[in-house]
Amino acid sequence: MSQKYYKKNQGPTLLETIFVGFFKALWFLILLPFKKRGRKKGLSGTEIAEITARRREIESLLSSESEIELRHAVMEADKLVDYVLKLKGYAGETFADRLRSAEGHIDRTIYQSIWEGHKVRNTLAHEHDAKISKEELQRAINNLLRYLRNF
Repeated sequence: MSQKYYKKNQGPTLLETIFVGFFKALWFLILLPFKKRGRKKGLSGTEIAEITARRREIESLLSSESEIELRHAVMEADKLVDYVLKLKGYAGETFADRLRSAEGHIDRTIYQSIWEGHKVRNTLAHEHDAKISKEELQRAINNLLRYLRNF
């Protein structure tokens, strides 16, 4: 009888360890799609400084009378918003995918502003002969910068 008691207190057998490990791995795989992947709550001081510097460059282009500089500012503002979405860990292959992932975490009016600015960016990127007024370009830049001014 003392021999049976001694065996039970030696710990789990190899078969038990494999069995438990298998089910832990299976549980991990089941939960994997539901976990938030690497989503950061905040940005580092260095990241905020970089975003602020790039935002200020874009804001300096905003006061330009040159349509080329305004078009460039729209593209840069869009890239900067995408960069921030990536830093914050929002999932997606494209800007639009990441923005959709962030929808519940961004104020609704700012979210809509980002979409409006991104639509203008898409027009500039895909329709080379698109006629967009300076005012529309400036509005698109401001719409995109609206999100970035929170940092």
